[in-house]
Amino acid sequence: MTLSPETNAERDLRRLRTVYRALGDETRLRVISLLAEHGPMPVNELSARVALSQPLISWHLRILRKAQVIRTRREGREVFCRLDRDAITAHIKSFLGLISFGGLAAVEQPAIQPVTEGTT
Repeated sequence: MTLSPETNAERDLRRLRTVYRALGDETRLRVISLLAEHGPMPVNELSARVALSQPLISWHLRILRKAQVIRTRREGREVFCRLDRDAITAHIKSFLGLISFGGLAAVEQPAIQPVTEGTT
């Protein structure tokens, strides 16, 4: 059995799932709100403002980075976080594209091959 290459629609769905899972946590929404209100901020300040340990805030930030909601940069020993507004805009456009064309029914679905006896 060969796997067909991922379509753009499938890639958009996977990316949106990652983004919305990342946004489904109150702590991560608080981080996004702080960054939107105050701009780029060092991790230690974010940690203090949301009252989390440095390892725990780093775990949340990794999820937001993976979802392409924030970006980080290192300056010496400090790591600064900022919102990735371009990526957020792209996520919003993907979502609007999904709902503008008839929902999931309009998204290309991979063909399901029937399994027949004697084939692997």
